[in-house]
Amino acid sequence: MSGTFQYHFKNIVYVTVGYIASMILVKSLIVPAQQAYLPMITTFAALIFPLHGVRVVTAWLFGGWSILYLFIANCVMHLVLTPDAEFTLKSFYAWCLVSSVAWFSFEIFRMSGLNLYQSARSISTTTWRHLMLIAFVSSIINSLGHNIIFAGDILPENSLPTMLAFMVGDTLGTFVCFFALMLVFRLLRRFAN
Repeated sequence: MSGTFQYHFKNIVYVTVGYIASMILVKSLIVPAQQAYLPMITTFAALIFPLHGVRVVTAWLFGGWSILYLFIANCVMHLVLTPDAEFTLKSFYAWCLVSSVAWFSFEIFRMSGLNLYQSARSISTTTWRHLMLIAFVSSIINSLGHNIIFAGDILPENSLPTMLAFMVGDTLGTFVCFFALMLVFRLLRRFAN
């Protein structure tokens, strides 16, 4: 195996594991609790969706390669968690959308003169704020895209609540993802000493 292939394969594995672990959390804890209060919206969006945090971190670390990594992670997650679910053209469009929204948001900021991608400088509190900004902007794009892709499935009266649920879920989910990463890094530092 060449070094480049190993590098990309390793990144795909990390992203896929993060994606699947986040979805297991959503399906086993968040969706059942939400189903009791918002059943119409739960079909399309979870009010805490840490997968969006995985998307943001992946785009931050890997730039354009994140699109491929996240698309593969979506495919593997589909095969692992919902092997009997029907694959549709809408699913493909949704996977393309969610695989690219964070990268697209980073690019919007980069083109306007604010490069928020990972750099050699150390991570600071400003970095986390920037990533939350990316999460929010990409969530808006994500919710608009999902409303377009699933326009025939989302009832018109549920369109705005579904968009808001996407924005809240993606943003809160990113916060939860970052909090979990912070705990993991602290634990790793504790074991390293």
